[in-house]
Amino acid sequence: MAAPRSSARQRILEVASDLFYREGIRSIGVDTIVEQSGVGKATLYRHFPTKDALIVAYLEAQDHINWEHFDRVVAQHEGSPKAQLLALIDATIELLEPGYHRGCHFLNALAEFSEEDHPVHLLAVEYNRAIRLRLSRLSQQAGINDESLTDQLMLVINGALSSVPVYGFAGPAAQLKAIAIHLIDLHLENKN
Repeated sequence: MAAPRSSARQRILEVASDLFYREGIRSIGVDTIVEQSGVGKATLYRHFPTKDALIVAYLEAQDHINWEHFDRVVAQHEGSPKAQLLALIDATIELLEPGYHRGCHFLNALAEFSEEDHPVHLLAVEYNRAIRLRLSRLSQQAGINDESLTDQLMLVINGALSSVPVYGFAGPAAQLKAIAIHLIDLHLENKN
């Protein structure tokens, strides 16, 4: 018996998300997704008219998962912008541990889709800009109006995300929080 339509869409998205993350977006064809999800090609195309539409849905779902996690962790430190900055770092670290060994979904997508007008590229850029904006707002709320802290934190976060596939979490990524604390404290000292 065929799966209901809504669960078929969810199954396609789950299978595609896993494959895209583990093996790379461009290396996975629609036939592989159809085979592993157990749906027909017509069903896949009914829910996702193009492979690009499926990739965008994958990244949108990951965006939702990440921001839900970030917002929940940061909200626990309401009233303390420095603690919220560090909570955002902690939330990133939590995404790295365990099983997040292919790095960042969005940085991976940027690497595979360099065409600046491609919807996948645009979505990945927007995600990174949103992270940067959140860091900037929290920095300003902490009294640090120097955008260089935001840029430094983005560099450290993206470096940690990029290093995990090579070294695992015990490598350079394990230094993410210590470096972030040092940078934040340095900027707080320099503002006084």
